[in-house]
Amino acid sequence: MSRDSAVVRLLARKFMLSKSSDAFISLIAWVSVSGVALGVLALTVVTSVINGFEGELKRVITGMNGDLVLYSRSEPFSDLPRVESRIRQILPGTVALSPSLVMELMVSGPGSVAGAVVEGMDWKRSAEVTRVHERIILGSLPGPTVEGGVPEIALGDALASRIGAKVGDEVRLVIPFSGGDIDSGMSSKVVATRVSGIIKMGMYEYDSKFVFTELQTLQAVLEAPGRVTSIKIRMQERADTRIASLRLGESFGYPFKAKDWGQLNRNLFYAIQLEKAVISLILAAIVLVAAFNVVSTLMMLMHDKTREIAILKAMGLAPAQGFKLFVWIGAGIGVVGALLGGVLGLALNQLIEHSRLIELPADIYYIGFLPVVTRWSEFAGIIGVALLLCLAATLYPAWRLATRAPLEGIRHE
Repeated sequence: MSRDSAVVRLLARKFMLSKSSDAFISLIAWVSVSGVALGVLALTVVTSVINGFEGELKRVITGMNGDLVLYSRSEPFSDLPRVESRIRQILPGTVALSPSLVMELMVSGPGSVAGAVVEGMDWKRSAEVTRVHERIILGSLPGPTVEGGVPEIALGDALASRIGAKVGDEVRLVIPFSGGDIDSGMSSKVVATRVSGIIKMGMYEYDSKFVFTELQTLQAVLEAPGRVTSIKIRMQERADTRIASLRLGESFGYPFKAKDWGQLNRNLFYAIQLEKAVISLILAAIVLVAAFNVVSTLMMLMHDKTREIAILKAMGLAPAQGFKLFVWIGAGIGVVGALLGGVLGLALNQLIEHSRLIELPADIYYIGFLPVVTRWSEFAGIIGVALLLCLAATLYPAWRLATRAPLEGIRHE
């Protein structure tokens, strides 16, 4: 740093910390610091909460469906080995595949009846793609059905509560059309099952709707041996699942369709991103108001220090140095406010994350708590925007000071 810059920084510190300064000016300066800190604090916490909410949804969705799903929009298909081989050819980054059979039906429990989706899964292969097997909170996963035995199922915890079912209870599955043939004229089929476990995925949409069972059990119940409706796919880390789903969709064509984890809840993720952008713009107004306070602080400081500034100019303070003087003062307000708000925001994030202080109604917000994920690139962007706004606010007062003649200050006195 040059000697001139050191002198300018020394003058800026003396101007702001001088005991002879007007107390009202000091108050306005602290209001400016507080405004910047509040804006940075709010932006840091809100963006981190939205990031956490999005990340938690991704964790639950991929835990249920893998990174992407290839499914049939028509009847279940039976040529599974050929389809899986083709998937691996199209997507060399495929780590694991898991077939499943999905059907909508009604479930009748001890307390009520509800609509549901039953999914038959190959538990061994599913463990390589999904996390359903890790979400058992009571009982155990359904096992294969022995000859003459009662099929076992696992219920989502919200669905179990709705129909009043517990582990060990009998639950009836009401299948609309036996064998999946609507035109066959066959009546509904009722299958008595036993609840072996309760599963909680952490997303109300899944927990209130899904019934899980072993793949071969469901194939036998639906009289569809060897048939599946979908294949869940786990890709390598950092693979572009959106491009992978497009490639699968183009290669297979109708009746197959591929969706990655983001497309499975596209509207929800779009709403989250839009909400994040809107809230960030609104909260950025706090920093903008604080920047206007910086302007008023500097203008009043200029008025309070008129005589000192005039004397300094008469002693040889160059216009450029006068400009830098007020830029340093405004930048100092911005730096203190931004760092203070950033530290408090990170501390509040840690408090929310580790204490799960705020609970949410799961049927409205999909998850039962407020998650927090701090992205350092966004945090740095928030700090940078706050500093830029404060720096921009200093330009006009600094320009006024640089273009003011020394005699104007003395004449003003």
